[in-house]
Amino acid sequence: MDMGRYSVLSKELSAVVFAASCILILQNGVGPPVQHDAFANKVRVVVYQLCSLEYISHPRDLIDHMAEKLLDVVKETNKTRTLTDDECDKIRSMLKQLSAIENPVYVLLWKRARMYFTSLSGSTSAITPPDGFSVCMSDLQGVASKYTHLVSYNRGVFGPFYADLIPQIMSGDGAGAASSTRDTDS
Repeated sequence: MDMGRYSVLSKELSAVVFAASCILILQNGVGPPVQHDAFANKVRVVVYQLCSLEYISHPRDLIDHMAEKLLDVVKETNKTRTLTDDECDKIRSMLKQLSAIENPVYVLLWKRARMYFTSLSGSTSAITPPDGFSVCMSDLQGVASKYTHLVSYNRGVFGPFYADLIPQIMSGDGAGAASSTRDTDS
């Protein structure tokens, strides 16, 4: 697979999953006043803008900055009541925890997105979109479209080369196939 394009798609997917994670955390932390698409779209815009910034020196700086920006969106959107300092601290902490490698919300959405991509690359029928991406669905489908196009392209270009190797690998005789390709490279 073209690693450069795959890397770009992986970053785009990370931003979509991160945005969906932020939306779920904020909707859970704040409740009904922010349960609408206008709020979620504002969150998406903030997350995508900040994820595209490359000048931030450390991912932790990005998370801290993003948490503050998202709290501003919550305060701006949530006209029915003012959040207490404790509520703000709780939401800020939950958002900052997204930077943890094993954050359960992010990991769950990442797995759902990957399963969605996997099912798209092997299917010709419509696939049900994963839960948790309702507001970010068009973004997820855009990345999925690019991904399936890249997979299809690579199958067309490299398929004939790997056609003999794949059945050997799938049958469990992968070691022999790997060594035979090393022999032809030398």
